[in-house]
Amino acid sequence: MSKTELHALLSSKRQQRHSEPAALTPARRIQLKKSLNRAHRRTDDRSFSITRRTITRFRSKLLLLDAQEMCLCGLLSLTHSINLVLCIEVFFALILLIQAPDLLTMDGTYFYFLGFFDGGGRFFFGLHVSLCITCLISSALLYMGARCQKPSLILPHVFWQLLFIIIAVLAIIVLMTLGFNGKMLLPSSIVLSSMMAVAGGCEMWWCLLSIAFYRHVCDTKDRPFSTSVSPDEDPLCARDSLV
Repeated sequence: MSKTELHALLSSKRQQRHSEPAALTPARRIQLKKSLNRAHRRTDDRSFSITRRTITRFRSKLLLLDAQEMCLCGLLSLTHSINLVLCIEVFFALILLIQAPDLLTMDGTYFYFLGFFDGGGRFFFGLHVSLCITCLISSALLYMGARCQKPSLILPHVFWQLLFIIIAVLAIIVLMTLGFNGKMLLPSSIVLSSMMAVAGGCEMWWCLLSIAFYRHVCDTKDRPFSTSVSPDEDPLCARDSLV
């Protein structure tokens, strides 16, 4: 190999050595690792801040909800609870309305009455059908009142629930009196009284829910934006945004 070729080869190797990055020294390697860790830590802190801000916003919205707007130990909102009550009442009203003609057929001649209500089928039929039809009508009004946010449409169903509670209490008193006076089979009077007590107890609870819903709709109508808070005005979100 001539001197010219050897000189050219050495020059090319020297240029290649200068073009390649220098080997990382231990100090440079530690510094680069710290920079990478600092960048990853900054990214993690930023993502944690976003997640924390989201949780804080959700928590602040939950704190704005009044405890009276929740029921069933906080499992359902008041609006969903009212819709559930409507479904239950309409279902049983339709079932009982289908069985109403049996009252005219029997005409009060049930064996457990011991002949005391013979010929009273029309009275039972009229009371039965009236309660069922008024339940369906008031339930429809309550549903429209909940959808349209009109408190006046909620009151008819509250009055119906109060009427049903009064009728249930009177029926229990009459049935137990007949049972203990020997004008009706005592086991039958206890069973029928228990059924009326369960229905009346449920209606008492649902009546309280309807009254609470009526107040909630009135408050919402008077102050439609009272529970709306901007995330920028939330002190918890403002504090987390500084992280």
